[in-house]
Formats: sequence, C-alpha cells, structure tokens
Amino acid sequence: MENLDFQPSIVHKIYDFYKEMHKKIEKFPKTSRYSLGQKIENTILDLLETIYLANIQIKTLREPILHKASAKCELVKILIRLAYDTGVIGNTNAYISAEAKMQEIGKMLGGWIKYMRNAS
Repeated sequence: MENLDFQPSIVHKIYDFYKEMHKKIEKFPKTSRYSLGQKIENTILDLLETIYLANIQIKTLREPILHKASAKCELVKILIRLAYDTGVIGNTNAYISAEAKMQEIGKMLGGWIKYMRNAS
C-alpha cells in the first residue's frame, strides 16, 4: 500500500497557489467576488482534490484522474485570464504571476501524465 502521508510537490504548489489567489480574490469587487472569484477558488480546490485522489489511486486507474485534473488546470487558467480581461485583476503583474504559477503546475501535471503513459 502506498504511503498516504506522501504528497507530491504539485500538491504543495496548488496549495500555495490557492492561498495566494484567496488573498487576491478578497480584493475583487463585490460584484465579481461571489461569482468569478468563487468559481476560481472552487476550481482550484477541485484541482487540489483531484490531484490528491490521483496520488492515492492505484497506478492503473491514475491516468484518467490526471486527465481530469489537467482539464481543471486549463479551466483555472481561463478563469484567471477572464478575471484579468474584465478588469477584476487590474494589476498586470498579479495576472502574470498567477498565470506563470498555473503554467508551472500544468507542466508538472503534464510530466506526471507522460510518466504514467511510459510506465504502463
């Protein structure tokens, strides 16, 4: 049985990203905080949950869960871009930082998927 206490670095990256985005979303205008902001937060939390579930799943069932996580990662990127394009994230540097962190998470996830394909 796998060690359930082990958490891959992608879990830590998503965890830290959520904390950072939570602080940014608190500064969203009220009209966007409870719609777009809440959707961003929930999608990041779903991504974190999906990655955790993939990590504890047996290897033969892991790849489909990782593909689901990849789709959630892409959705977070789209939602952050939408927040920027609608002026909710007005600071370009904040947008670029968030986008760069999601790109890194996406690359880590892509690497994990590639590893799973080569391992089977």
